[in-house]
Amino acid sequence: MSKVTGVWDDVHQERQALLELLETLTPEQWDAASLCTEWRVREVAAHMVGETRMTVAQTALGVHHIGVPNQPVHRQRCSTARRRPRRHPARGFPRRVPAGTHLPGLSSLAMLEDIVIHQMGIRQALDEPRCIPNRRMIPVATDLWTNRFFPGPKLFRGLRKIATDAAWTAGQGPRSPGLSRH
Repeated sequence: MSKVTGVWDDVHQERQALLELLETLTPEQWDAASLCTEWRVREVAAHMVGETRMTVAQTALGVHHIGVPNQPVHRQRCSTARRRPRRHPARGFPRRVPAGTHLPGLSSLAMLEDIVIHQMGIRQALDEPRCIPNRRMIPVATDLWTNRFFPGPKLFRGLRKIATDAAWTAGQGPRSPGLSRH
């Protein structure tokens, strides 16, 4: 994953995999709770679409009003998803799958982390597993473990995580249940 283009290829493939799942969902599945606190599947999907077209100005305005970058995206997308429940949450996603941009301060790896984690949150909640390739999952897990922008360091403080299907470990302390790509 040393080449930036390789990371974007991974992002695009993960977005495509998510899109293929989203195209099969029933109305009940769209309204199912995801693993993301307070987000139904429709809000997570709206978040994934929204981050592909979020502008610097929108982010700056949101941070000014709310204080953290992810909150403006969350509130805007959830609000839209709730106001327009009949509007397909993934509307516009097919043409945004190949987007290769990110907001200042983020990286292509951050975009991969977001799509991998949110896709897993949707899939686990719907019992629609998908194996994420180790060449993607290991860099995602490694960066999230120490990345101060995401809650990983706080969530895993004092724990040792050991992958059950890859050569990856992190942290110190008691062993917590293994991480898996499914």
